[in-house]
Amino acid sequence: MVEYLGLADFLLIAEAVLEEPAEVLYHSTNLNLADSALQAPAASFRGSDLYPTFSRKAAALCFRLCNNHPLVDGNKRVAYEALREFVARNGYNWSDPVNDGPDGDETVKVMWGVAGGSISEPELAAWIAERIGEDW
Repeated sequence: MVEYLGLADFLLIAEAVLEEPAEVLYHSTNLNLADSALQAPAASFRGSDLYPTFSRKAAALCFRLCNNHPLVDGNKRVAYEALREFVARNGYNWSDPVNDGPDGDETVKVMWGVAGGSISEPELAAWIAERIGEDW
């Protein structure tokens, strides 16, 4: 069974990443946009998961958190850390890309690509599948 992130999880992750109290973020965040992104991985239609693999669920979460822009600032960073938390909570191990330098070069490029529209959700899912060792 998949353990999904909720709004409280999102706010605590944002608090850690942005170094801003969750109580403050609660008042400056578009909670509807955050909640929409957090609900996406669990979406189904007529009893079938819209995202049948874990990497696709993780991509739906990260892609939407990044592109819904629920936060005033830091959406890419928080989306990435929410992705990492989602992966960990569900028993997967995250492997940083081989090409990542000390500054996370590949990861930064991927997140900028997601935000800029040059990386699609299925491409993000494939990248995530590589990181967690899931067959694509």
